[in-house]
Amino acid sequence: MEAEENFRTRNARVKRAKTRTRILAAAFGLFEARGIDATTIDDVRIEAGVSRGSIYNYFPTFDAMLRDMAAHMVMQLNAEQSAHFDGLGSPIERICCNIRYSIGRIASDRVGAEVLLRVLPLIGPPTEAMRKHAVANIEQAQKLGLVRVPSLQIALELGYGLVTALVQRGMNSGITSKDINAGAQMLMRAFGIDDDEAARLAKIRLPVPPAGELRDAVLANGLDG
Repeated sequence: MEAEENFRTRNARVKRAKTRTRILAAAFGLFEARGIDATTIDDVRIEAGVSRGSIYNYFPTFDAMLRDMAAHMVMQLNAEQSAHFDGLGSPIERICCNIRYSIGRIASDRVGAEVLLRVLPLIGPPTEAMRKHAVANIEQAQKLGLVRVPSLQIALELGYGLVTALVQRGMNSGITSKDINAGAQMLMRAFGIDDDEAARLAKIRLPVPPAGELRDAVLANGLDG
């Protein structure tokens, strides 16, 4: 009986995840075609082929849906960053590479970037894991004497602010790797790192991101229900 219940639970979780993915895929598609402001939760419901009661069971409001989209994109981004940079020996190298990679990866996905720009300035990091990961790197760098920051929270906000500003710039007028590296170098200097080391950190070779948009990777990997 217990095995049967577990099987049913798994099936229900898989079904819910598939429906959630279908809803968010519909939303991303409509945002691409119409823009966020011209899309309603009912438009998404119709496009996804789900009932009104069903979609509100997943997302009680349009903003809740945007936050969920942002959270899943950030989780995908964190997974890519961890795979590439957690093995770096220096926490300050991890910080700088994470920031540069984030800007480039987000800015290359116009629709995903617009969703994130709507959400991040209002709530900061959309996942607690993201915040803890960033804090751990800065704390370790500070203990090792690699950075000098009087406030961890302000240091985090500087990092989020740089990502937000450069992604916004990328959406409005385009952005180059030179722009991203210059922003990262200036952030490192704000963290108390000398000019030569800040320049070195900003030029560490980054891996090529996976093919496709950030939002495509989210949908391809599935969403927990």
